[in-house]
Amino acid sequence: MKNGQRIHGIDALRAIAMLLGVVFHATLAYKVTPHGPGVPHDNEFNHWFFDLFAFFIHSFRMPLFFLIAGYFCRFLYYKIGEREFVYHRLKRIGIPFVVGIFIIVPLSLMPLNMYTFVYKQNLSWDLALKKSVGKLFTINGIFHLWFLYDLLIYYSCTVVAMRAKRIVFVMKIFERLSAWWQKLSFNSIMWPILLSVPIWIILFFEPDLFVFVDVHIIPRHFTYIFFYGYLFLLGWLLHKRSDIFTLLIRQKAFFLGTGLALCFLLFYAEWNKEVYAVTSWWYMAKFLACLQVMFLILGSVGFFLYYFNAESYFWRYVSDASYWVYLTHVFVVVWLQLLFLNSGIPGLLRFPLVLLITTIITFSTYHWFVRYTIIGNILNGKRNRNKSR
Repeated sequence: MKNGQRIHGIDALRAIAMLLGVVFHATLAYKVTPHGPGVPHDNEFNHWFFDLFAFFIHSFRMPLFFLIAGYFCRFLYYKIGEREFVYHRLKRIGIPFVVGIFIIVPLSLMPLNMYTFVYKQNLSWDLALKKSVGKLFTINGIFHLWFLYDLLIYYSCTVVAMRAKRIVFVMKIFERLSAWWQKLSFNSIMWPILLSVPIWIILFFEPDLFVFVDVHIIPRHFTYIFFYGYLFLLGWLLHKRSDIFTLLIRQKAFFLGTGLALCFLLFYAEWNKEVYAVTSWWYMAKFLACLQVMFLILGSVGFFLYYFNAESYFWRYVSDASYWVYLTHVFVVVWLQLLFLNSGIPGLLRFPLVLLITTIITFSTYHWFVRYTIIGNILNGKRNRNKSR
């Protein structure tokens, strides 16, 4: 933060983190390895490139998102105070989450149910559609809105922690930790490695290389809550030490290059599972995965701070729209993937068409039906047609 103003590169990065979710979900149908039993898989067209691309995006996108969320959490808390902070977060996160569970989630699951009924259970399209419509009115969980649920948890923890800080002995603990953080030197190459160690510890006993998602109201993977919570905390701490930005900008190429090298290495290991037959290699791979997460996050922050830090109406608009785009994209992406199965659409065009059509539909609906309405007010605040922002 500079003179109480937002850093525009972080705004742009937050938008990209959200929009990469659209790209990630668009790749799933075209991976060589099916993503899951209920996710469309195109047997006519698939390629290992999409496995690699999905592996790359998934490894750091949501950790990056939660780090940015932690950064803006501290910015907002100290800017508007606790009462307004709670109101603001309930409006921007709580309302979309509750409404989304009853409207967005059922609609998003509809094409996935259609895929299961038609291509897995061999039902007719008419019967599949009837059963899918029926499922709209059942309990559907939180699906891709899990990140809003996690954010509400972290915001609640923030308020509790800040209130606990009013207790004298707790305040002294906070002051000592804050003083320690302020004195830390980040000039050594070891500090990104040290920041990765807690991630390794949190995920040590997890069966997968990277964190997936927990879509249950009562979490079944508390390590996921701790994992994203740690990144959220790092974002909060990053806001206290904006001098670190200078280092991230200076070393952006090294961080990104190292993260990409680790990505290729670990993707090869994932592609050839026999590498994990030796237990020691598995635990080494787990630690390298934590390093990949950290280096790609830090490199992305440095990259956007350097190249996107001028105020831009375009990026502010994209940042606003990205919230709506992410909330609604699954319905469009999966329907398109489903419709393209066994169609005359050339394989090479399917992924770009899914991405292009989804982008057009979601951004158009945002501009014409959301941005200047009560929905836009809830998601991003009031926007005036006659002003530049």
